[in-house]
Amino acid sequence: MSTSTGLKKGEFIASLDCGTTSTRFIIFDEYAKIVAVHQTEFEQITPHAGWHEQRPEDLVTATKTCIRRAVEKLEEKGWDKSSIKGMGITNQRETTVCWSRTTGKSLCNCIVWDDTRTTSVVRAFTHKLEEEGIEIDEEVDVDVEISHVEHAAAADGDTMGNGVREEAFAEHGEIQHGGGGRVMNMMGKAMQNLGLGGRGKPVIAKSRRKGMDGLVDITGIPLSTYFSAVKLRWMLDHYLEVREAHESDDLMFGTVDSWLVYNLTGAVEGGIHIMDVTNASRSLLMSIQDLTWHPPLLRFFEFRPSILPRIVSSSEVYAKISSEAETPLTGIPIAGIVGDQQAALVGNKCLKRGEAKNTYGTGSFVLFNTGEKVVRSQSGLISTVAFQTGPHARPVYALEGPIAVAGSAIKWLRDNVNLINDASEMDKLAGSVDHTGGVYFVTGFSGLLAPYWDQEATGALIGLTSYTTSAHIARATLEAMCFQTRAVLDVIEKESRQKLDTLKVDGGVTNSDLAMQIQADIGNFKVSRPAMRESTALGSALLAAHALGLFGWDLNRPETLSKVNTAGVDVFEPRLTDQERTRMYYGWDKAVERVRSWYTIQEEDEAEQRFEKESGLQ
Repeated sequence: MSTSTGLKKGEFIASLDCGTTSTRFIIFDEYAKIVAVHQTEFEQITPHAGWHEQRPEDLVTATKTCIRRAVEKLEEKGWDKSSIKGMGITNQRETTVCWSRTTGKSLCNCIVWDDTRTTSVVRAFTHKLEEEGIEIDEEVDVDVEISHVEHAAAADGDTMGNGVREEAFAEHGEIQHGGGGRVMNMMGKAMQNLGLGGRGKPVIAKSRRKGMDGLVDITGIPLSTYFSAVKLRWMLDHYLEVREAHESDDLMFGTVDSWLVYNLTGAVEGGIHIMDVTNASRSLLMSIQDLTWHPPLLRFFEFRPSILPRIVSSSEVYAKISSEAETPLTGIPIAGIVGDQQAALVGNKCLKRGEAKNTYGTGSFVLFNTGEKVVRSQSGLISTVAFQTGPHARPVYALEGPIAVAGSAIKWLRDNVNLINDASEMDKLAGSVDHTGGVYFVTGFSGLLAPYWDQEATGALIGLTSYTTSAHIARATLEAMCFQTRAVLDVIEKESRQKLDTLKVDGGVTNSDLAMQIQADIGNFKVSRPAMRESTALGSALLAAHALGLFGWDLNRPETLSKVNTAGVDVFEPRLTDQERTRMYYGWDKAVERVRSWYTIQEEDEAEQRFEKESGLQ
């Protein structure tokens, strides 16, 4: 069909993918083939070691440029822009943005997800957790509690306060209850009389819990420099503009998805303030079970509720692109929003429990679908929302192992060390040797994330000798991301009691055949790499099309995606012997131990104070 412009009219779905270093706008057809794409990089600001910032306005400018240029390319291929029926958004997670409700302008630079300046904030709030604890809602089975108290009363003569003796002095991280035997008995009977509980019927009671466990039970994630709330707290403590906006109720907080949607839908002229559940689950402020902001956490971090966006599902029509945004897609619905790593899980069609993917981008992120159940890791992984296919749909959860450094290590070899001139040279250089000569590269540039969670770790090249060449270092760089991926998957296999047969992969580093073969060798599993590896963008496009009823794509029925992205899959199978694999991994473990707890609290504080003084920060 042709339009009045003479251009063909079809049906496409688009995705805006705002990553850590660049933004892409990709237009897909019903088979997930790319019809048109445009990508542009934006500036990275590193004012101090371990600090990483971006200008919020640069993200908006990059977004508009990519949309405009991709639409121009679509039209050059003979398609009318009205063929784009909707768009999804996927974004770098945890990166924190603050802007003014009155002006719509940003109040400071974004603090990017891998920034580590908030170590002191994490330390302070960890102490607060230890000393004060955090309020939690606990299900109390009245029948059990009554029976327990009646038994205790019989043993102790039912004197007031006897039930307090042990529970008031609970161990670190345990729930602390108040009240004595008679009080609990009376409370239980009163709740039955009010219809709030009864024999076998649980009620909700308020408790206070000390230590990290209570926080993880609520949010699925630990206190870390990685997550948004501590970045926001740092902004409030250090930037006068942010603090004044908070105090005057003029502050709007969000992650990159919130900021881009706000600007695309009109900004101060009616822009909506939302955040999808996957991004909200990375904030340290959302209850992972209820999918709502948790008031005790707002009190814990001292945030006003009014600064928060509305939490939405990953797949629904939120709003249409406004004419105020000045793009060629005015009126197109935004219908899918999802954090980039969850988007890659969806894009790799890991929609069933037990399926896993790893994305090798700036960092590396392993996600394992756990279905409609939150799985609580005991060994260093985090629980997160994988996706929610509509406002009334049940959420799907995942276990995640975030690795801070992957492709950025290759960029470091190119830009900082000048070991290579272009990333494409890595395979040739690293492949010129068949081992590292005993060299290990622990890429702890900003500490170590899962499963180690050591913010005081450093990066290190270990095992250097006069025999070492640039080729050995290049190969050790590729091995580093593969060792860390295996460390995460070892935990997943242990906690899920399920051996992984095939790891689905995507991201820029997967262009390296050598890296993928090394991953299969070190991990002892198959690695499956699709020909079209824009899985992150595809994930948000799938969610948007699902909401719009486009192409018959239904994420609740994976069989409807049987024709999506099926062209060309490479499978890498392990070749190493078990003995070789064990020897290599033993060396990696030793190397990690050497770099742990490298930085002291005093060194971190002094570095922060120096930078604040030099920069004139409040």
